[in-house]
Amino acid sequence: MTYSLIAFDKPSGTFGVACATGGPALGGFVPHLLPGVGAAITQGFSTNVFSAEQGLDRLAKGEKVADIISSLQQQDKGAAWRQLALMDRYGVAAGWTGDENVPVAEMRIGDGLLVAGNMLANREVLPVMEATYLKARQRVDMATALIAALSAAQEQGGDHRGTLSAALKVRAPGGLPYDLRIDYATSAITALSELHQRIQQDSDFQAFLSRLPTADYPHRY
Repeated sequence: MTYSLIAFDKPSGTFGVACATGGPALGGFVPHLLPGVGAAITQGFSTNVFSAEQGLDRLAKGEKVADIISSLQQQDKGAAWRQLALMDRYGVAAGWTGDENVPVAEMRIGDGLLVAGNMLANREVLPVMEATYLKARQRVDMATALIAALSAAQEQGGDHRGTLSAALKVRAPGGLPYDLRIDYATSAITALSELHQRIQQDSDFQAFLSRLPTADYPHRY
């Protein structure tokens, strides 16, 4: 029902999560991010938000990502209906796709990049999403590259029901949150892209962001 990416930029420690689905309001359920610690996606036939939250909490306590995923999967009696992935602050990721998820349901894991989806239109959606992100990231910022990847996935077929909601989270340790959501739109990824562009071009809002406190500049105003 959903296609998603988790990305990590090692030099800055920035995490990004982007996702889209054929239903409404996925932004409150699928993407999870804890700056300086990790990021997670939880999706599938029966999404388990608590597993993503528990996973990030355990990463913060120093557990290894593979051990956490193995434990969460074993403890969850509904694991066969879930698709869950977790990435740590080194860009190492792990996850699972339960057998009861509607095909096409797959996950691809690389160094600092994970793509996953279920109820996909075809098996080319994830490779196209992965390739588009990697190519775009060579020339644009992470948020823009993540949206480009979602757009390419949709053009390849995406969720076979269509796409009604989309979300994006990007954050570096000590930095400001970049958190966008389209909870319902007939062209949700287009709406997300337009919102992103509007924010980048809004000089008043950019000035507002530039005076907010960060870990490096805690007393800005």
